[in-house]
Amino acid sequence: MRQSKAVLFICMAALVFVAAAAQQDEAARANALYNAGKRPDALPLYEDLVKAHPNEWLYAERLADCLGAKAAQSENPSEVKAIRTRERDAAKRAIDLGDPNYFVQLIAKIDPDGPVKIAATSPGGSLLQEGEKAFTAGDYRAAYAKYTLAADADPKLYVAPLFAGDTAYQLRDLKTATRWFAQAAAVDPNRETAYRYWGDALLKIGNDPAAAKPRFIDAIVAEPYNQLSWKGLQQWAQRTGAVVLPPKIDRPKGPVVDPKHPNNITINVDPAQAGDKKNPASSAWLMYSVIRASYHGDLFRKEFPDEKAYRHTLKEEDSALSTVVTFVKEKKLEPASLDESLRNLIEISDAGMLDCWILINGADEGIQQDYDTYRKGHRQLLRDYLDRFVARGGVN
Repeated sequence: MRQSKAVLFICMAALVFVAAAAQQDEAARANALYNAGKRPDALPLYEDLVKAHPNEWLYAERLADCLGAKAAQSENPSEVKAIRTRERDAAKRAIDLGDPNYFVQLIAKIDPDGPVKIAATSPGGSLLQEGEKAFTAGDYRAAYAKYTLAADADPKLYVAPLFAGDTAYQLRDLKTATRWFAQAAAVDPNRETAYRYWGDALLKIGNDPAAAKPRFIDAIVAEPYNQLSWKGLQQWAQRTGAVVLPPKIDRPKGPVVDPKHPNNITINVDPAQAGDKKNPASSAWLMYSVIRASYHGDLFRKEFPDEKAYRHTLKEEDSALSTVVTFVKEKKLEPASLDESLRNLIEISDAGMLDCWILINGADEGIQQDYDTYRKGHRQLLRDYLDRFVARGGVN
């Protein structure tokens, strides 16, 4: 009897071992197909892996990505909607399990009823769709041919050279990839993706962090309020040992207007800070709050007659912070007596980059509305600010 139980135990252990080995083999095959760009082929394997490992966010993430690739293969609208619904739900599951990747957050927000075709009205639209079908199936050479034809058919179609460059990147052709990314950036210099992909190619294929850094900075200048724009520079920092850290400038909270009595405005200043004898310049922030409060009255309507309602503007913030700088300088205080925020503020102001800090690192929704206009005449200054004050250190 004891011998029979021992044999049974050994058999059960063997079955468990075989099952575990089979799952490992399935994961290896799935990952190999995925890494080769064969996402539709990897799809059924990831479907099995998600069932076997329901708490692994990586499998849920890749299932979502593979479902997106399958959707690109279909011409049936109802089938596409069903697949995209599954894609979205798999991405949400990955996030719930702890997936940190931002692109998964974007997948989780897709609308299954939204338009599927890219640039459907463009002369290069159909070629682009054919390229997408080939790319998501892992046929990169066929995809590249279609994307380049789409770019020729519609020179203003941003995603055609972008996708051509991305496909050349998959083929490890750095020279061709960067040429297409540069063309996409020329089509629309105010979109971040081409710059980020360009820098990524220089960093990972070209092994050239010094050449990649300006392209990653260009991505931020293009779209500073898009989280993806900062991903490239963060990768550069990890590679080189640098730090991506905006200068610290802590400001008082904005004035509060009584909605029932608009002329009643409360300014926010810490009384203890304003009278801090150890920091005699701290009262400068009172001037900041006073200037900001003044814009809630006639001053805003006078300077912005076309605005229907008050908003926090670049001009207001520049005026308030510049007043702080002037106040401190007139007091002729030694830098050592200033706190970190005031030292940083004065240094950035003296460099002529105060507006850059406000727009890149100190903007709320109101100020962000002034960015496009400012960038038109100050693109290089914004680049220089990021290079000097935000991306610090590193060994290329």
